[in-house]
Amino acid sequence: MDIAPATAIRIRRLLLLLPVLVLVALVASWFWFGPKNTQAKLPDVTLQTIDGQPYSLAPQKKKVRLVELIYTRCPDICPTTTVKMVQLQKRLLEANLMGQDVEFLTITIDPQNDTPDVMRYYAKQLGIQEKGWNLLRGDDETIKSVTNSLGFFANKMDDGFISHTSSTYLVDDSNAVIQKFGMGDDFDPERIYQELLKLKKEG
Repeated sequence: MDIAPATAIRIRRLLLLLPVLVLVALVASWFWFGPKNTQAKLPDVTLQTIDGQPYSLAPQKKKVRLVELIYTRCPDICPTTTVKMVQLQKRLLEANLMGQDVEFLTITIDPQNDTPDVMRYYAKQLGIQEKGWNLLRGDDETIKSVTNSLGFFANKMDDGFISHTSSTYLVDDSNAVIQKFGMGDDFDPERIYQELLKLKKEG
């Protein structure tokens, strides 16, 4: 059989299949990437403070919230982020912004191990001040609704550690995520402080 005609036949078949392949690619792209383009939001659910009081994540007018999702047994990135948030909290307290204009939320992704006493000890060890900062827990289903809504991945490993997304979230007064920041070494208190000042000036 002549090689040239065989090659031409294959090319014609490929050209006939091309529209179908393009359509399949477009559908797959929409299926896999379409939902991720929707804006992440903090869900309107109720968690509990470490004092056992209900805490609603409902939108709060004229207040932005910085949200970190952590677990207290995390060996590095979680406590490093919290320590840097403590530094940021001090500056916001000095600027009289903490509590009334800005609120911090620390939500555990490991509620079974992070009991109120464990989280209270975590807060004390890392220097968290109470004003404007809430440490929150919830049942597994409610915590999952929070992580899913924010696009935060968390997977418990066999050794008890949790593989998770390294993001913190700045949420506006309608619960929409307006900025994402890193965790650990990628969490920049100065950058976030300037961003919060900017938001304050913009009203």
